[in-house]
Amino acid sequence: MNPIFKAQARWFIHQMRPLLPAYSSSVVLVVLSSLMFLLDPLLMKWLIDRVLPKKDFRLLVFAACGFFVLYVFRLGFFTFAQLVNFRTIQKLVLRMRLSILERMNLLSADYHEITPVGDRLYRLEQDVDQVAEVGSNLVPFVLQTAFKAVFVMGTMFTLDSRLTLMVLPLMPLFFVFRKKFERPLRRASDSVQERAAKENSFLQEHLSSVVQVQLLHQEKSQTEAFLQCARERMKALNHRELVEVLFSACYMGIIALGTIAILGYGGYQVFIGALTIGGVVAFYSYVGALFDPLGAAVHIYSQLNRLGTNIQRILEVTERAPGVPEMPGAVSFPSPLRGYVEMEGVSFSYCEAAPVLDSIDLKLEPGEKVALVGMSGSGKSTVVKLVARLYDVHRGAVYIDGMDVRNLRLESLRTKVCYLLQDAVLFDRTLKENLLLGNPLASARELHRALEIADMKELLRSLPRGWDTPVGPRGNALSGGERQRVALARAVLQNPSILLLDESTSALDAPSERQIFMNLAQHFPKQTIVFVSHRIASLKWVDRIIVLNRGVIEEQGTHDQLIHTGGLYTHLHSAPGALLNADSFPHLSKNN
Repeated sequence: MNPIFKAQARWFIHQMRPLLPAYSSSVVLVVLSSLMFLLDPLLMKWLIDRVLPKKDFRLLVFAACGFFVLYVFRLGFFTFAQLVNFRTIQKLVLRMRLSILERMNLLSADYHEITPVGDRLYRLEQDVDQVAEVGSNLVPFVLQTAFKAVFVMGTMFTLDSRLTLMVLPLMPLFFVFRKKFERPLRRASDSVQERAAKENSFLQEHLSSVVQVQLLHQEKSQTEAFLQCARERMKALNHRELVEVLFSACYMGIIALGTIAILGYGGYQVFIGALTIGGVVAFYSYVGALFDPLGAAVHIYSQLNRLGTNIQRILEVTERAPGVPEMPGAVSFPSPLRGYVEMEGVSFSYCEAAPVLDSIDLKLEPGEKVALVGMSGSGKSTVVKLVARLYDVHRGAVYIDGMDVRNLRLESLRTKVCYLLQDAVLFDRTLKENLLLGNPLASARELHRALEIADMKELLRSLPRGWDTPVGPRGNALSGGERQRVALARAVLQNPSILLLDESTSALDAPSERQIFMNLAQHFPKQTIVFVSHRIASLKWVDRIIVLNRGVIEEQGTHDQLIHTGGLYTHLHSAPGALLNADSFPHLSKNN
């Protein structure tokens, strides 16, 4: 058996295992419904051969009642099967989505930063829906098909074995065609899923950036780009449908040959008195029922190809190893944490690109307030990301209180080390709910203190419902600076031992930024704080300034020590622009 298929089957069975009781009930009900349907031709044969020739009204009424009873039972079994199966599908969807979401929560920044949100949403929504719908219907469908095939074959041999033997040689033709269409069906199905995910990713990105598109006046080009994605998906869908239709046409041809054989030879059997008219009618009905499994097999095979593609896309997430794994035997921080940070011979690069950091050696003393400055691309943000262990170093090691961060439990690390992004991430909840994410047990006094440190009192007074004001999706009801203040207040409530601020006050004016920095230093006198900023003037008061240039530490010291050296810090401090890049100072590059 194909190893990929085995892995997919194991995963699906694992998902279905808790739902087997309800699932089994659905299967039994479906089989009973099929049994009621397969009794119809026998009852029809009895009506034609026995009841109608005798013109017995009582038997006719009995036959009519028989048909009615069969219909009621068939409908009842089918209805209950549908209800049970629907509930099973919903439970399966919830179980799979929860499993994928939990796995995505474990995956590291390297996955989330390179995988479009639309692609991740498609796997969580569309792929899961299709697996649940197709997969949960597949087993009842297969069992129903197999049951019908066995029952029909037995009944047909009982009615006329010679007529049955004429039809059976046609069945192997189906498997010949299935083999021929196997690869085209798989490729067509894979192509559809790939194009659909790409279109979904485009729409997700576009809809989240419509205002920017309007400001750039690029509505037309974005529409053309969408049309390109949509056409590719439509082309893939059309190709898949063509392959499936051709496959269906082949099996329809087999059914047509079987029907011609039955009508021709069956009619001859009636002429010579070897078979009754009712027998021919029943046999014809059963031939249709016999070839129904072939038609069902075509459908099942097409669905299996789609199901395999969906499951494979889900497995790409659920079986993906986190880029930053929690090591076996990982330990928690001892209490209390001093906040001593050391980087020893650290080198790092993103996606096999040129090194961003090259053999960095750095020590931060407990309670020290340190600023990382440098031109864009010098590695400032990478340093704090490695301390927070969003990524693992390629060479060297990062230590906190003498413990390699790779040997620490991630929960313990995230609790004691707070990393604040430039793009403040808020959620579509109230202001208070967003703040309490830092500490769900925070008291009213702690909340007010956090607001004072983040200089948010004026913001709170301006909100129509105060603490209970919704901040909108991603905090869009607030300005950029207000969002950063809320994120800072949330970090204060978290009460970390090490606070890493990566341009997290960039949307504030310089006086407000200086005030917040001073508030943080006063509130966290014993905590180690690292400030990453392009705004040099706001950082004169820190204990130490570390200047990075193209992945190495160029110089370090206090503001007063560095300002008169004539080095990179002097030029950064005197530069008129707030945002600097390597091209601004080509003569200060690492290679000179």
